[in-house]
Amino acid sequence: MITAVLPFFKSPDSDQPSGREVPSPRNDNRDMFKWISKAHLLSFEIGGAIGLGCLLAFLIGMSWRKWPDPLIDFGIQLYTPWRLVHGAVLYRDIDYLYGPLSQYFNATLFACFGTSLMVLVTANLLVFIAILASTYFLCRSAWGVGPAFAAVVIFIAVFGFSQFVTTGNHNYAAPYSHETTHGLLVCLLLAIMLVRWVENATFGVSLCAGILFGLTFVLKPEIALAGGLSILVAWLAKYLYGNLPSACAMAIMALGTIFPTIAFVIYFAFFMPWTEAVRAACHGWLIVITTTRFTGNIQELSFLGFDQIGKHFEQHALAAFLACLFTGLLAAVAWQVERIGRKWWYYLNIVLLAGLASWLAICKINWIESGRCLTGLALIYLGTCLVSLSKDRNLENNRRVRVTRLLMAVLATAFLARMILNARIYQLGYYQAVLAAIMVPAVLIGELPQWIGVGKRGAFVITIGTLSLFAPGVVILCGKSQQILSFKTLLVGTGEDRFYAFSPRIDPMGEIVDTVNDVLRESRSDQTLLVLPEGLMINYLARLPSPNAPCCYFSMAASPGREDQTVKELEHHPPDFVVIISRDLRGFGVQRYGEKPNEGQQILSWVGKNYEAVSTVGGDPLDYRQRGALILRRKHNFP
Repeated sequence: MITAVLPFFKSPDSDQPSGREVPSPRNDNRDMFKWISKAHLLSFEIGGAIGLGCLLAFLIGMSWRKWPDPLIDFGIQLYTPWRLVHGAVLYRDIDYLYGPLSQYFNATLFACFGTSLMVLVTANLLVFIAILASTYFLCRSAWGVGPAFAAVVIFIAVFGFSQFVTTGNHNYAAPYSHETTHGLLVCLLLAIMLVRWVENATFGVSLCAGILFGLTFVLKPEIALAGGLSILVAWLAKYLYGNLPSACAMAIMALGTIFPTIAFVIYFAFFMPWTEAVRAACHGWLIVITTTRFTGNIQELSFLGFDQIGKHFEQHALAAFLACLFTGLLAAVAWQVERIGRKWWYYLNIVLLAGLASWLAICKINWIESGRCLTGLALIYLGTCLVSLSKDRNLENNRRVRVTRLLMAVLATAFLARMILNARIYQLGYYQAVLAAIMVPAVLIGELPQWIGVGKRGAFVITIGTLSLFAPGVVILCGKSQQILSFKTLLVGTGEDRFYAFSPRIDPMGEIVDTVNDVLRESRSDQTLLVLPEGLMINYLARLPSPNAPCCYFSMAASPGREDQTVKELEHHPPDFVVIISRDLRGFGVQRYGEKPNEGQQILSWVGKNYEAVSTVGGDPLDYRQRGALILRRKHNFP
């Protein structure tokens, strides 16, 4: 049984003999044995793909229509493409934080298939399948079939459709930002193309790599960072291997890189001056260097872990040390069983190691906080890959494996950059931590045996120890997610826009949003609605556009010097209705919206003078603890 299972978990570049190998078959039988091995491998992969499909279908079914949050973030993802289909222009009529690619892609979907939540969900599921296929391909190339399947199982079970916090949107069916999922797919495809580019920089490969790299600049800052670092290490690999591309190949790659941005510049130039068109096309990365979004925002500092640098560094260092300690234990047990020939000792070590790993997984490890070890582990592994690339640059064999591993390490580290001292598998971890997380078992199973020079027996010990640790963890995390999702029983919206929110006894926000939507549904389609401080989901469900560009009316829209301008814009384009709804803004440093200057005070004062109450739902909407909403209509004597 051991000899039947281990080939699937063997590293693709592992040629280390075990010291107890069965004598080689005769030369005339080698092709037959090779064919049998390939047949077993193919059947294993087909069976594994079926199993992954069943797991995927099961988790989609268990989380069906429970993916979005009723108020926060995802409403922007529905509202923006809906408005683009009806003639709005991004950055002119609708403010948006990131690049234009994803929103215009979604608008195209709405134009072709109709406007609904399920149109986006269907497209997102197809994107997720493409991400899984790309991930499997890269992991298989880097570490082998078995490690690739282990990585993809963790990807689907833990990161695909789970919910570990009260806010939704942190999944691949209804992401808080489509730039995250589209960007991850683009980066994985870029890595696949760069592996080929390092081997042979043909014009076609150079063009494809350049276009994929160019797409990262019209998505999201961390996506552009990941793409840029991938290009950098690919160039480093070509330099070390002494096969730099031709000038024509470099020019073609550069042309492909600028093509997506140029295309958007031309598009925006039809609606705004050229200088503004350039800024709009480059918005995805200009926001980092032209604003203080990543340095002056309390919430962003918390996401990075810079709010308590010392504490977070200590936690992450300790978690990485403990992870390395367990890796050392695996290596020590595997090394010694290779050198002690007694069967009873071999099986005893397997049983003891499996028992210890399972006990740690079930009783000692807090899996929700297990992401703390990822930053340290990703940096360590990236360092080993760079050393290996430099040390073995004259070796012809296994260059593809080394480059693939390096690119995976670069992507994993780059995606962790936005949570460098606050790495976590929950919330934003669904895309920022996923590559680092799935690489841990893949490296342990597919590469650790080669590092310590063990054969099949030692590799099997490492495989059993790794699976004994991670399998209970995956089950525990799936159980926690399903427990949270089971509380989502309230149906919000109608038709293909329906989704489930928490029961009102747990969180009344879904019920409040649905009630407000019922009241506004009788409004005329030519009327407009302003939701304060945030709530484009209500605009979308009621199909009432916002009269002004901002997506939310806190933070930037209410910042010093900007709130005056926001009020002037409202005076120039006053909405027909205003909804004030509860929103917890403590993460942005706001205790009560509208209570202080530069925290919505002027906006609410203007609303109070010009609007009258129509209906109330729940408690005080300005008190995040009471949960409520106030619907107001413009006064007849509005100036």
